[in-house]
Amino acid sequence: MQLSVSASRIICRSRSIRFHSSKIQSPQHHRHRVHLLFGANTDVGKSIISTGLVRAAANASSISSSVNYIKPLQCGGSDESFVLSQQTNRKNANDINCKTLFRWETPASPHLVSRWENQPVSDDEVLSSLQSTLRDIENDDNNNDCTNSSSNDNDMKSITTIIETAGGVLSPSSSSPLNESSTKNQWGWSTQADLYSSLHIPVIFVGDDRLGGISVTISSLESLWSRGYQVDAVVFIESATNEGHDRTNDIDGEGSGDDIQFGKGNAEALREYIRMQKQLHNPKVSICNLDDDKSIICLPSLPPMPQPLDDWYESNQDEFQKLHHLLSERWTR
Repeated sequence: MQLSVSASRIICRSRSIRFHSSKIQSPQHHRHRVHLLFGANTDVGKSIISTGLVRAAANASSISSSVNYIKPLQCGGSDESFVLSQQTNRKNANDINCKTLFRWETPASPHLVSRWENQPVSDDEVLSSLQSTLRDIENDDNNNDCTNSSSNDNDMKSITTIIETAGGVLSPSSSSPLNESSTKNQWGWSTQADLYSSLHIPVIFVGDDRLGGISVTISSLESLWSRGYQVDAVVFIESATNEGHDRTNDIDGEGSGDDIQFGKGNAEALREYIRMQKQLHNPKVSICNLDDDKSIICLPSLPPMPQPLDDWYESNQDEFQKLHHLLSERWTR
């Protein structure tokens, strides 16, 4: 979507459109589960996890369900196309809807490409477009329900929407002269976490599986908690290699050849950190419900490129189904 500077100036500065409930739902739309998907960094597998959750939601029920994937900000490439490409040869593929709200051609940070390509998008525009898209999803579902007025509530369609953010938790959003942080000489921007915080949408978080990744994982989660986010689940994808670690020079002079599973180790370290912080009565962590093997998981490593992901998704189908059910249970609490 292309916006000129002049076109963007008609957008109102005040953030008048807001969801005022603690979740994006109402008595009419209690069946619409919405989750934001954040990552500890770029390249931790956000789109991989989004795709698995979309597949799980489409397969979760014997009745028809509406499954939606939204990418608010896309810089280069197309995560939407990736999600759709993994739905081939599936009976529920037609029930999966994907939408990108704002797109730039250059594969770089949104705050830079919006300047380079002279396509500013303000925080208000992003939030307004996102909320409008969510309303459209619910309205479409209402219209479909009206065509079958004899259906009771248990037979009505369920709705699942996954919103995938860009980069890491504190990565920049798109810049615009209409953002409150703008100056005369520079377009301002917000972080991803600040951009969506007013919506109060619960979070699925993808941790960093690499050596040292536990630090950025905990830092990112602390940033989310301090902004009032409810994090319902954390997912790691195991590292394919022992990047940054050499096992060839052990003390006995012989490498053991055993792989170190950094992702699994980071998942366990996170569980320990949360338990310790709760014991110390850390107010940010005390409200956290990430305290078991169901809510903090580590999936096996991905196959090497260019091997397809079909078998990987099939072999981890049960894990994604369990995650889907966990998220659904926490949404209805």
